[in-house]
Amino acid sequence: MPTLVKTIENGKVTYSLPHRARVVEDSQGTELYLEYKGRKVADV
Repeated sequence: MPTLVKTIENGKVTYSLPHRARVVEDSQGTELYLEYKGRKVADV
């Protein structure tokens, strides 16, 4: 079973897989871009 990393962002708790890019969404849930270690790495 993979280990999840817990992150609190703007009062919202999110869980993600370590060493993987995550999808950043706006307030409506629209996918904007991929982020890795706080940096934008690709457009969605």
